[in-house]
Amino acid sequence: MTQTLEEVLLDTGRITKSQLELAQREMRRTGAKFGDICERLGFISHEEVLEFVGKQSEIPYLDFSNTPIDKEAVKLIPEELARKYKLIPVEEKNGTLTVAMSNPNDINAIDRLRDITRLSIEPRIADEETILGYADDFYGIATSPEEMIEESLSQALSLEEVEEETPPLIKLVDSLIAQGIKERATDVHIEVDESVGRVRYRIDGVLQTAFMLPKKIYRAVVSRIKVMSSLDITESRIPQDGSFRFSYNTQEIDIRVSTMPIFYGESVVMRILQKPRFLMQLSDLGFWGDNLETFKRLVQKPFGMMVITGPTGSGKSTTLYAALKTLNALEKCLITLEDPVEYQIPMSKQSPIHEKAGYTFAKGLRSILRHDPDIILLGEMRDEETAEMAFRASMTGHLVFTTLHANTASAAVARLLDMDIEPFVVSSSLLAVVAQRLARRICSKCKESYTPSEEELGYYPQLKEVKDPVFYRGKGCEKCKHTGYRGRIGIYEVLEVNDKVNHLIMQKALSSEIEKAAEMKMMLDDGIEKVLKGSTTIDEIRRVIG
Repeated sequence: MTQTLEEVLLDTGRITKSQLELAQREMRRTGAKFGDICERLGFISHEEVLEFVGKQSEIPYLDFSNTPIDKEAVKLIPEELARKYKLIPVEEKNGTLTVAMSNPNDINAIDRLRDITRLSIEPRIADEETILGYADDFYGIATSPEEMIEESLSQALSLEEVEEETPPLIKLVDSLIAQGIKERATDVHIEVDESVGRVRYRIDGVLQTAFMLPKKIYRAVVSRIKVMSSLDITESRIPQDGSFRFSYNTQEIDIRVSTMPIFYGESVVMRILQKPRFLMQLSDLGFWGDNLETFKRLVQKPFGMMVITGPTGSGKSTTLYAALKTLNALEKCLITLEDPVEYQIPMSKQSPIHEKAGYTFAKGLRSILRHDPDIILLGEMRDEETAEMAFRASMTGHLVFTTLHANTASAAVARLLDMDIEPFVVSSSLLAVVAQRLARRICSKCKESYTPSEEELGYYPQLKEVKDPVFYRGKGCEKCKHTGYRGRIGIYEVLEVNDKVNHLIMQKALSSEIEKAAEMKMMLDDGIEKVLKGSTTIDEIRRVIG
């Protein structure tokens, strides 16, 4: 007898009995599907819902990250049919066509596929949004963003005068942003020098030049972005900040804009705030072994302070969100202060900071403490007042998560003491500091092993101790845009405040003494482990750690 989804999730330990009862109450109240409710409440991820639904219906779940799509197979199905039924062909083998479908139980769709291809159809359940993304990649979005850029650029250049409201220019700017989103860029840089403008995308932490912009239209491009961001197009002598929402496929994506005067005009940087559809697991981020066990144990403490540190763009917020996923939100009151709110956390109260309106982290934290919280997420400790209040909260029965800018875990401890937090307060409240970096992952499609050179082994003394080391790299392929990398992985060090560290903090000891007393795995050691296990390269470790 086939188990229901509720039974499968409960029997496998993915949800607790109290979570099951809450989801069932919501199902009766709203009429929504059980799996959708569990996902919305944050009990399981969207991918896990699909995987369990697949097991329940005996239709395998298709993980696109491990399954390449055959272009020739895609050609067997018309675009109109693929979009109508939300499906994408994966491969054709021995008279059988494997098809990823958002609804693999749709008999009409399977019959149509069989009639058109004259092949046996083997359905796989897959994520609808990912399917539509692949449909855009393989069939195109009417015309691709690249083609739209070339077309609109050509049209704009043919005009005698180009202004911010000129249709080809509007199309050009929209296409530049759409291409950045498609390429997984976090930032779009638009800049100009003496002879030409250019567009660069920051992909996996590295800037890559994408397009050149003739100076004839550069100023109009900047003006168009200012109009979209509600900025003053007549003012180019001072920096300006703004934002707008951009529609891409079925998503509404927030774009933050910063302009700055430079020698040859204005520079524009657009931050693409693409919200993840689900919270990642700590292990998916790159927490392994002892680091993972220590971190998971500490976040279950009833009170105290957890600090995540690292430079801008090192994934601190993502780590905070993943940590919160491990907590039982049903029995806790979770309140966050963020600038901006990057991801909606089920069963929580999330408060966005508005500094221009006078709503700062310090004021927000003062209000939070009157809302009976168990767990507080503080986006960043920016000043002494906020830090002092956060530590006070952690000493009065609250579990506080926050971030700080420092290069290492031990340096973060020194930074806290520099903020005039009393040593006894830091030592008695601080549970741990996690320092992190993001290194690019080797592309899974073109990954190859090789024997490292003596020069590479000489970069770090630890490598000399490895017997017959094997390194990995990406040869470069279409999937990774011939960079050899796709995606990123975290490199971590976890400094737990044990009795020895506690004593040294009271004495304001040197960072090196604290590191030794913590008996922690250093960030470099974690990075080297990920090199030897084939997750990243030695060049990436040198780039992000030094």
